[in-house]
Amino acid sequence: MDFIFANQSLYYLTKQAFKETIQEFYELCNNGAIIFATMMSDKGYSMYERGELMDNGLREVKKCPSGRLSGSSYIRFTKNIEELKEDFKPFKPLFWGDYELINLHNFEGSVEHFIYIGQK
Repeated sequence: MDFIFANQSLYYLTKQAFKETIQEFYELCNNGAIIFATMMSDKGYSMYERGELMDNGLREVKKCPSGRLSGSSYIRFTKNIEELKEDFKPFKPLFWGDYELINLHNFEGSVEHFIYIGQK
């Protein structure tokens, strides 16, 4: 592969499955390949009810304040940029940052995501 696009998808994996997936991505990539990925910031879903951190690295997230979503999700939150860069090793980091989705009425709290762009 020459390009991997993983937008708002990898943070549903357990810590171990995530690590294995990143290693598999790296092995499948041609030299010079680019990975673009987003991860949920620890600020994300701050107004939802969050469970305790489980051994597998996930937290249960439920009770959407607006009622827009029902049920539970299990998310692996990223604390900061340093953790983001560490998670995507062995790729060489080219760019990292964050973005906040438009939330005009702030009725569901922050949905901040980190962006990672790396290269093999």
